[in-house]
Amino acid sequence: MAATDPITTTNDWLTRTLLVAIGLILPICSCTPTSSSDHLATELIDDSVSVTSAANRGGRLVYALTGEVDSFNPIEARGGTGRQLRSLSFSTLVGLDHETVQLTPELARSWQVSEDRLTWTFFLRQGLQWSDGTALTVEDCLFSFQAIFHPEIQTNVQDGFRDPHSRELPTVQIDSEQQAIIFQLKNSDELFLTRVGMVSIIPQHLWKEHLQQQNPTLLQQMTNAIEPALLVGSGPFSLHRYDPGEKVVYRRNPHYWKKDLDGQQLPYLDEIVVLLVADQNLMWQKFEAGQLDLVMDLTADHFREARALDRIGKAQLFRLGPSLNSIWICFNLHPGTDPKSGDQYVSAEKSVWFQQLDFRRAVQHAIDRDAIIRTAYQGRATPIWSKITPANRRWYHPGLPKPEHSRDKANLLLDQLGWVDTDEDGTREDHQGMPIRFTIHTSSQINIFSKIANQIVQDLAHIGIDVRLDSIPSSEISNRLLNTHRWDMILSGWKSGVPPDPGLGKNVTLSSGRLHLWHPQQSTPATAWETKIDDRMAQMDRESDPAQRKIHFDAVQELISLHVPIIYLVAENSYCITQKNRIGNLKPTILRPQLTWNLDQVWIRR
Repeated sequence: MAATDPITTTNDWLTRTLLVAIGLILPICSCTPTSSSDHLATELIDDSVSVTSAANRGGRLVYALTGEVDSFNPIEARGGTGRQLRSLSFSTLVGLDHETVQLTPELARSWQVSEDRLTWTFFLRQGLQWSDGTALTVEDCLFSFQAIFHPEIQTNVQDGFRDPHSRELPTVQIDSEQQAIIFQLKNSDELFLTRVGMVSIIPQHLWKEHLQQQNPTLLQQMTNAIEPALLVGSGPFSLHRYDPGEKVVYRRNPHYWKKDLDGQQLPYLDEIVVLLVADQNLMWQKFEAGQLDLVMDLTADHFREARALDRIGKAQLFRLGPSLNSIWICFNLHPGTDPKSGDQYVSAEKSVWFQQLDFRRAVQHAIDRDAIIRTAYQGRATPIWSKITPANRRWYHPGLPKPEHSRDKANLLLDQLGWVDTDEDGTREDHQGMPIRFTIHTSSQINIFSKIANQIVQDLAHIGIDVRLDSIPSSEISNRLLNTHRWDMILSGWKSGVPPDPGLGKNVTLSSGRLHLWHPQQSTPATAWETKIDDRMAQMDRESDPAQRKIHFDAVQELISLHVPIIYLVAENSYCITQKNRIGNLKPTILRPQLTWNLDQVWIRR
């Protein structure tokens, strides 16, 4: 789309979006591998930056995110807000073009991979600088990966780099003369290049003293209390101001390395303002009032109002089709105890219920997905039975079992367990006479989650299960999942990986993963079926044939579906909206963030 063209809903961007939606993953680079004298297969990337030129310079873009900034630290960006802000200030060695779904050179201008795909060498661009004007070198890259691989710093990104069986991480070293960083893998990993692109490079000269061998304090740095001048990065923008609970302001980084085709330094914008709002209703109100330039992940609650603004020419509504994101509800199957208090993470009676496969199946039969779609989404969603939604056609498994909504089947399963309503108060009791009663925890900042949870509460009441709803901040949901493990059931959602390859979700799928929700960070798999999942994920890592990789992940989906530790519910339709004819070089895609992935190239019309 040319920079001077108006923003439209033409077939041009729709075609690009559909290519992503059907899972058309293109080659990782547009060049042809060659052989070098040291027997490395070489993938060289053009060092030029081909981005749109002839754009207006200056101006400010305003959008909003729900929640708060828990930390600005990119080593482990906590909370969805922090993760979305990370790319404004920090760059990676490898990037992703969301339009073509191709990996692209960023701080690395080129890379080489050995024929056995175990040695990867990345060559840094020349003349790179940090936002404070200091030279950015390969030593900074080494420092950043040493932080990611540090044995006492556990992060979700680290999980992805681990070999599924040996649990080993790649080794890393540098060649200062060539300004190259070199990784040695134990086994080939088809997603290694993508994983490298998930690591933000941070400045060694500011944080080296916080990466001690014992008790490193790096994760306690770059918090939301940091002085903006100390948040030094190499991204297109630098932190200028943070007002807790109100807004985050970024200014253009004068040392950013990218230039457009006319040699103009990027970004075009002078300023980005991200308002922090309590919920999506307030976000929509601010957009209607003209206080926001765009809204991503527009909820079904406001679709009719958005469509009305689009029809009268006040806004531009983008219909991106079914979302790649999934909504789920999960049982806490953690058998462990709190090391400080000695208390079980899950009470003894609830643990008995949740560990019963037929109980989990009964809950699944009781949940009415069609009612959720009607009441919460006004019909604008699709039922799902896996984290892979129909939008991701490359990985979607149409043959998965789809247990029907049936109170009769749910009641029969519970009756066969001997859990009946003996005192006729409407709630079943277990063998010990304990009422089957527990809590669903969900985010108070995502309005639609409360609607879904209330529907589930009603559904389970019909089969004699008494469920309470606990709406808490998103940050507390993350804390319970990652740290305290004190919860009964959680209703939340997955944002799709970028790119949407399930191999990027090893921290969820592997039994050792930090986000293996129902029982995270197992030292050895707790069940035979989780062992099988780990084996399949390991085979998938090493497999280069896309068809064989899908066979392995189909098996993973089947195992999760059979054992029901998590119940996938719906994928909502994806909508975005912008103020009419205000933003240039906007390139909507179904991959998140749908409208702000190329902010270094976006400009404001005058």
